[in-house]
Amino acid sequence: MRVSAVIPGAGRSLRFSRESDPSSSQDRKQFKFLGNQPLIFFTLQPFFESNIVSSIALVVPHDVVRWMREKVKDRLLEKEVTVIPGGSRRQDSVWNGLKEVSGSCDVVVVHDAVRPFFKKEWIEETVELCSNFDGAIVAVRANDTLKRVKNEIISATLPRGEIWHAQTPQTFNTDVLLSAFENARTAGVTCTDEAQLVELNGGRVAIVEGSFQNIKITTREDWVVAESIWEKLNHD
Repeated sequence: MRVSAVIPGAGRSLRFSRESDPSSSQDRKQFKFLGNQPLIFFTLQPFFESNIVSSIALVVPHDVVRWMREKVKDRLLEKEVTVIPGGSRRQDSVWNGLKEVSGSCDVVVVHDAVRPFFKKEWIEETVELCSNFDGAIVAVRANDTLKRVKNEIISATLPRGEIWHAQTPQTFNTDVLLSAFENARTAGVTCTDEAQLVELNGGRVAIVEGSFQNIKITTREDWVVAESIWEKLNHD
């Protein structure tokens, strides 16, 4: 089974860079240093170490492509990493990456560039589940009581036992994900993750239980949490 990864990291970091210069790569969270290297390389490390991932499509903003290609080249990586430009939406960026790798893989793993604290085992576990399902994602069970709200008024309390918070990696059989993207593009549908695209296309997606430590860094407050997690991981 041939496995490739798509790492969407083309966000403009508008919420993160509100008080700085979003046109500067250093002010975008995916390129900010966490510990001794840019966050995006911290996130990529488990994919470099994975024995089952043969190639990686790294999707970044148009104005950073050349800079990122040089950074990748400088590291003399043994694994093929292709740097390509993203789109205006996350969905467009993942589509760009999927088109890049789809001809050379049976299974594709999609993982957020700004979600650095995931476990390499989750790559293998989600890939393995693709033998019996259309895909598999990492997720965590909801701890809080969840409310549906309309016009700032609670309309329902959701059954917490059935609710999970979706994370990444999200892994799919390549032909399944291609079909889901193509149908969404035809219908003009926008989804917040790949699993939703596959679900809407009739696919069956399994769950691998993740960790609340597997945070997605979106705001400056998230960065403070990330630094705390990094310190703990490197001093335990």
